[in-house]
Amino acid sequence: MDTAVEKVSARTRQLFWELSSDIYKNPLQACWEGEGFSPVEVSHPRSGGDRKQIFSSFVEGVDWTDEGQVQRALRAFEGMLEECTGLHDWDESLAKITAALARDGYQVSPTLQILPVGEWRPEVARHDAKAYAESLRLLRGARNTMERLSLLTRGMPEERLRDVLLVALNAYFEGQSTGETLNGKGKLDILIRIGDRNVSLSECKFYDGPKSVTDALDQLLGYTDNGGRRTSLLIFYREKDPDARIADTIAAIQAHPQCESFDSSRADEERQWGFVVRGSGDPGRAPRAEVAFIPFVIA
Repeated sequence: MDTAVEKVSARTRQLFWELSSDIYKNPLQACWEGEGFSPVEVSHPRSGGDRKQIFSSFVEGVDWTDEGQVQRALRAFEGMLEECTGLHDWDESLAKITAALARDGYQVSPTLQILPVGEWRPEVARHDAKAYAESLRLLRGARNTMERLSLLTRGMPEERLRDVLLVALNAYFEGQSTGETLNGKGKLDILIRIGDRNVSLSECKFYDGPKSVTDALDQLLGYTDNGGRRTSLLIFYREKDPDARIADTIAAIQAHPQCESFDSSRADEERQWGFVVRGSGDPGRAPRAEVAFIPFVIA
């Protein structure tokens, strides 16, 4: 029986634990919360100050064998590195961290990006990742408001609900979020494009059984391309008690033959579930898409 292997070693995590003592509490928390992590109770507390305890509370909740969670954790590490530039012992600390990450199969770029050895992503990728995270935050906020104001959404068709979401997104993205936009194999419901880069792709659907979820996911995957792999599936439910239907939706996505991983770390506080889904083609070479599932319970 295969044993899952941690993708980032305990030695590397120890070095970042030591680094955390040089970062103020709020920026440290922001590094992790910005990537969707929440603090958990530490099973075996270690000695150290408050900052190290904060770091441990986030690291404890990461599944270091899960590719999706590890990629988000590495982005949190990147944020920590940025917070520590200019320290009196910075060069020595960075050299130790770089060497440890190299043993794990990662490299640190001159702009402090942590990448698999041999891979180089443009500097804009970090900004795009933050824009995607911000788009999900705005969608969740719009969802919460729509659920509280049932008169606003009563009887609205899918297109009108999408337009409400576009208003919320464009309050921040200033016209960079569009509806019914051509991309990939058709017109997707919501596209956020910054410059010539697609940073977020969303598909809206009313729930109509598990097959409707599978069809919506296939449709969403058809819109992705090499310039847009961060997506969200926005499912609308017109039920007073939709918990069972939401569970059916999650099961349907997990059962998709191209679904590779599942992340429920944001389910309790933010009602958002994450998946990594492989595109069509050779399983070893086909591109992968991040899919955030956000349920909307509307009147």
